[in-house]
Amino acid sequence: MTELRWGPMATPPDTEVSLPPAPPSPGSPTLIRRGRHPLVLGTVAAVVALAAAMAVAAVLAPSPGAGGQPTPEIELRFSGDDQDPAPPPLVGGDPTGQPLPAGNFSMLEGGLGSFADYRGTPLVINFFASWCPPCVAEMPAFESVHQELGGGVGFLGVNLRDSVGNATELVERTGVSYDIARDPAGELAQALGVVAMPSTVFVSAEGVVLGTHAGEVSADQLHQKVEELLR
Repeated sequence: MTELRWGPMATPPDTEVSLPPAPPSPGSPTLIRRGRHPLVLGTVAAVVALAAAMAVAAVLAPSPGAGGQPTPEIELRFSGDDQDPAPPPLVGGDPTGQPLPAGNFSMLEGGLGSFADYRGTPLVINFFASWCPPCVAEMPAFESVHQELGGGVGFLGVNLRDSVGNATELVERTGVSYDIARDPAGELAQALGVVAMPSTVFVSAEGVVLGTHAGEVSADQLHQKVEELLR
């Protein structure tokens, strides 16, 4: 049995580039080999390397911009073009204590609806989908409590990221008779902080979120929480 919970609900590595040793100028190999001590040769090589490093640093150094602040020459950008696009996030934060979002949404049977349509009556909002087995399993429990309470409490199913055909088939198969809204892009789910499926949101008659529950709900659990709404 799932426990109901109420309440508020690369950077890339640094890369070091080594400069190749500078090639000797024409005629210098014979002169260095025959007329210079190895210590002198090493000193000359060090001086050449130092000069080359200073030249590279001068080229790469950012030029000062307005106010004397350095202005970057190159901006690194990391893109996900080589990855599969991720679906939009559902996370919207804990909605407890917040009013339901305004605006309209599509109803499964056609037309538009809004949360304001249920103002004046406690409301149970259940996010479900045909691709979510626990969602399908709990839908008869929602219908049972809905039938028992009649119009004393509003029930709204929100079909999340599903096709109209799949949603319609599921509603017919489970026999639920309460209102069904559609949330194909997950906007309602995000606004109400849905991060797991199924999820249920309990709302006061004034349209304020009282609590949420993530996971499957039994008829007994649902009935208990609905009774708390009516107190």
